[in-house]
Formats: sequence, structure tokens, C-alpha cells
Amino acid sequence: MTASLSMHLLVRDAQTLAHTLLSGDPRRLAHVRGAALIAGMAAGALRVDQPETLVAAAWLHDIGYAPSLRRTGFHPLDGAMFLARKGWPDSVVLLVAHHSHAAVLAPYYGVHHHMSLLDHAPGNGDDIITFSDLRAGTNGMGADPRDRIDDMRRRHADRTFVPSDIREARYRMMLTAAARVNAAINGATRAQPTLMRQPPRAS
Repeated sequence: MTASLSMHLLVRDAQTLAHTLLSGDPRRLAHVRGAALIAGMAAGALRVDQPETLVAAAWLHDIGYAPSLRRTGFHPLDGAMFLARKGWPDSVVLLVAHHSHAAVLAPYYGVHHHMSLLDHAPGNGDDIITFSDLRAGTNGMGADPRDRIDDMRRRHADRTFVPSDIREARYRMMLTAAARVNAAINGATRAQPTLMRQPPRAS
């Protein structure tokens, strides 16, 4: 099997797995579909190596919400542990585990030790997944990153076990990561500086 075919199958398998595990949560499934579209566009614009890894991770970043995968209650780790058990590439496992600066919240879920054993994936993959997570919006139809963060504030306000200053620090880190990716894309596509100003709409 050639490397290019293998990477194509990686995305196909990620899409299939996301549809299987998130079929009971159509809104979240739409979100990861949108994130995968945006990750593919960002990876293409930035000409990253093995863009399929990023697209696969975007499809899979929220599978830890699936009830059948719940182990710790911390969805980035639950998703990553499932993928590791199933033999998925380390690059995908690490991107899922650390997506959107998850490690900041890990101590408050009692999983800091587990997360500390998982290194960050090399390169700018973490930033691209964070960018894609924010730009996809909750329904996969696209959102301004700041609007997405406001929505997260509303939905997560009742998680009182995470101090508000910690949540806000994470939100700032996410917005900074998204801004880095957006700036890099605009710098790489000077002839089309508005390429990612409006996120794509999922079909």
C-alpha cells in the first residue's frame, strides 16, 4: 500500500468512526464535519506535511463525548485513549488528546498525570486543530472564533469545579492559537488575503 493511499484511508476511517460514535449527537457530528473541512483548507493553504493527519484528528477530536467511550469524563483523554487502544497513529492520538489546550483543564478532572504522559504533537498541528474547532462553530456551519468562545462561556459556566480564571486563560490561549493560524494563512495566500475570513459551510 502506498503512503498516499494509506493517508487517504486514514481520513476515510476517521470519518467513518466519527459517524459511528457520534450518530446519536447530530449537532456534534456536524461540528466535527465542519472542523475537518476547515482543517483540510488550513493544512492546504499552509502546505503542511501529511495534511490527512490533521483532517483525521479534526474528525475525531470530540469522539470522547460518545457515551461508549466514557472512562474519565474528560473527553479529550477518553477519545485519545480509545484511539491508542485501537492502534491509531500517535500523531492523531496526540492531537485529539491536546486539542484546544485541553491540558489546562486536566488537573480539574483529575487526569493531569495521564495527560502529562502524552507529548504534544510536533509542528503547528495543535494550533490548526484549535483554529478548526473554533471556526467550525457548534453546528459546523462556521463561526467567528470570539463568538465561539462566547458560546463556550455560556455552556460551560456551570462547571464550577474549574475556576473562572483558568477557563478564561484557556480561552485566551485558544484565541491566540487561532490568530496565529489565521495570520499564517493570510501570509501564505497574499493574493487571496480573505481566504479564511469566512469559514466554509459544511454540506
